Amino acid sequence: MRVAYFAVPVVIGIGAAITSCSSAPAAVKPAPSATRTVSAAVSASPTASPSATSSAVPVPAGYTRIGGATAGISLAVPASWVAFNPTNGSIASGASKLGLSGISASAIEQDVASVQKLHGVIVFDVKFAVDSPQHFAPNLNAYCSSSGVTDVGAAGVPLIKQATSAEFAKLGATHVSQQNLEVGGVPGLEVSYQLDSSSIGTIYGTQLEVLPKPNTLCAVTVTVVKGVSAGSIVSTAAATAQFP
Repeated sequence: MRVAYFAVPVVIGIGAAITSCSSAPAAVKPAPSATRTVSAAVSASPTASPSATSSAVPVPAGYTRIGGATAGISLAVPASWVAFNPTNGSIASGASKLGLSGISASAIEQDVASVQKLHGVIVFDVKFAVDSPQHFAPNLNAYCSSSGVTDVGAAGVPLIKQATSAEFAKLGATHVSQQNLEVGGVPGLEVSYQLDSSSIGTIYGTQLEVLPKPNTLCAVTVTVVKGVSAGSIVSTAAATAQFP
């Protein structure tokens, strides 16, 4: 029996970090989603499937491609969303304002730092945040990290299911659902969940996870609030994902 140590991402939207002391759009500084890195021990089959590959899909109108070889993944996101490189101050501010049970501000800061070290990409719907009473920015982040297993594609889906189920339960997420979904043409998993924030209300997250190559786990997470539909954003991300 082989033990797989997954770095399972659990991404939480922290749009509450938008600067509230200024109403000028130029001063808007949304803090990103935070990715909690965990080690979930799961058993894997001793046989890895052949290496999975992804095929290029044209970027639809209204979207633009971000990411690349450095991030380990590229995909299409809404062209109006803005890339952001958070500072430690903005991360701490957003984490303290969010008020998520079971997740500390310091843990969120560490998670964001981990994503940055992995050269992950983070984009925000800044316009929505400016108009939102809660100053919440719908957001997407994507990155790849070491999976610790050689399983790829369909062979790795059961491992992802087991690891994510355990971690979302520990974080107190509700309405968690999983369904198989190809990400960049590679069999993967789509996880939907909800989290309660004391300052925002219900946060709705959708996470795509896939093992496209041996020892590689890639994740894409879209986080929104009530009144924002993430369906087309998630489906476009899944259809256009590539793993250079």
